[in-house]
Amino acid sequence: MDLAHFRDTIGRRWPIVLALTLLCGALTGVLAERRPPVYRAETQMVVTFAAEKSAAPQPRPPADEAGRLMQRRVKTYATMMNTPRLTRPVIDSLGLPYTTDDLAGRVVASSTVDSLAIDVAVTDRSAGTAAAIAAALAAELQRIAERDLPPAGLGLKAHVAVVRAAAPPPRPEPVRWQWYAAGGALGGLAVGVGIALVLGYRRAGTPVSADVRTLWAAVARRRPPAPAVPDAVAADAAASDTATSDAVAPDTATSDTAASDAAASSGPAASGGVADDSAGVPGQSDGRVADASVKERQAS
Repeated sequence: MDLAHFRDTIGRRWPIVLALTLLCGALTGVLAERRPPVYRAETQMVVTFAAEKSAAPQPRPPADEAGRLMQRRVKTYATMMNTPRLTRPVIDSLGLPYTTDDLAGRVVASSTVDSLAIDVAVTDRSAGTAAAIAAALAAELQRIAERDLPPAGLGLKAHVAVVRAAAPPPRPEPVRWQWYAAGGALGGLAVGVGIALVLGYRRAGTPVSADVRTLWAAVARRRPPAPAVPDAVAADAAASDTATSDAVAPDTATSDTAASDAAASSGPAASGGVADDSAGVPGQSDGRVADASVKERQAS
C-alpha cells in the first residue's frame, strides 16, 4: 500500500479513528483519576565510616581507593532496601499483610554518585503505614550495618545515621491523569487506524462472511501438495517389475524350444511310417526274400 492509498483509506474512515482515539483517552483518564489514593513517605540516611576503638590501627588506603570502597558499601546498602533481608523483618515486626515481593514493589531506594546518602521512598494506600515501613527499614539497615564487618582493605566500619526521618504525608500523591489519557489516546489511535486499514482492504459491497470465505480459499490454494513417492521407493518398484519380466521370459523361451524339438522328432513318424521303410540302405534286408529271381539263385 502506497502513501496515497493509505491517506485515502484513513480519510474515508476518519470518524472511526477519531471516535476510538477520544474514547480510549477519556476512559483511561477517568480510570486513573478514580483509582484509590496512594501516599508516599520518604526518609534519608547517611553512611559514615570510622575506625573501631577496640581494633588495632590499620594502614589507610589512598584517598581515591578509600572513596571507591565507601561508595561500593553505600551502593550495597541501597540495593538491599527491597530485598528479603530487610523486608522480611519489617513485615514480621509491623504485622503487614504483604509478602516480601509485594513490599519490595512499594520500596524505591537510590544513592547519588559521589554521595554517601541513601534516599528511600515507600508508597502505600495508608499514610501512617507508609511512614512506619520507611522508619522500620531505616532501623533494620542500622542493625545490619552494626553487625557487618568493615570493607576489605578499608579498615573503617560503616555506620548508618538517619538524617531525615519518615513522616506521614499530609496528602496523597497527585495523579497525573493527563499522562494516562495521552497514553490511552495513542492506543485508541493505533486501534482505529488498524480497523480502517482492514476495512479498506475489504471488497466493496461484500459482507464479512464473503471476505472470510475468500481468505479461506486463498489459504487452501497455498496448502502444500500431497507428498510425492520417494525416489528410493520408485526405484525399488521399477527393479521388481524388471525382475518379474526377466523371470517370465526364460520360461517362455524354454517351452517354445521344447515344443519345436518335439515337433521335429515326431514329424516323420506321424506321417504313417514312410520314413521308416525308406530309411533302409539299398541291397540290405532283414532276411526276408522279396523277389522270385533271388529265391531261385538262393535255391541253386
